[in-house]
Amino acid sequence: MNYISTDFRIQHLSYYKLVIQAGHQEEVLMILDEHNTVQAYIRYAAANPTIDVTRLLALPFRHVSILIPQHSLTFVPAEAYQEEDEDIYGEYLVNKNDQDIYTVDMLRFGSHAIYQLDSLLYQRWFALFPDASYLPVFQVLFDLIPEQQAGPSTQLFVYEQSNYTHVILLKEGEFLFYNSFYVTNAEDLGYYVRRIMSDFAIDSLDEIKLYNLTRNHPLMTFVQHYSKQIDRAERNDADANTSIVHPSSPLFGILFQYEICE
Repeated sequence: MNYISTDFRIQHLSYYKLVIQAGHQEEVLMILDEHNTVQAYIRYAAANPTIDVTRLLALPFRHVSILIPQHSLTFVPAEAYQEEDEDIYGEYLVNKNDQDIYTVDMLRFGSHAIYQLDSLLYQRWFALFPDASYLPVFQVLFDLIPEQQAGPSTQLFVYEQSNYTHVILLKEGEFLFYNSFYVTNAEDLGYYVRRIMSDFAIDSLDEIKLYNLTRNHPLMTFVQHYSKQIDRAERNDADANTSIVHPSSPLFGILFQYEICE
């Protein structure tokens, strides 16, 4: 469902936040007001943006956050990480010498991440919004995981976009696994999840949280066989501790929730 509110006002542009989920096939544009009420939501083909999208992207937004898929990624345990060794960690990335390398502290999960963004998408959006906040998919997904509370022992977090499914596995709040897979059907997802469970000697999942996977999505046929509880991964602004998450991450939480509610 594409939507532009009748309350949308160009005069309020300085208060609005533009949120983009970038992709090679499909992209999502969302505009939030100062109260984080959705003023516009448009899903469109990346190669053929609609007239509304073109007009909105031409506006001089002050607050812009863009979600870019990472091209390459590796994790380093926090206890072993040394800033002066970042060149060594970069050896584990795909194109160490051809792309910028970024790092992000993930101390809540006992890790540091070394990554590269999808350079084609980054360059395309940087030409439009050089001052925007650019976040890799994995960082937003980890940021949206609530601080550990008493609850399920083994949790699987699943995010899907354009046939790529990102999977995070936590056990009693401890980060065990993250990766993304090209998935076209339930059998593909089943293979990867069964392999993950086997590698970590997990018999069953206590909970699966869905970021971008609707309850009637074809992959749910498989997911429902592997968990006692299926839930949407939600995060409200009040829950966001900006000392441990990027301030833009909760905005993508709103975007993911909106997609699920379509």
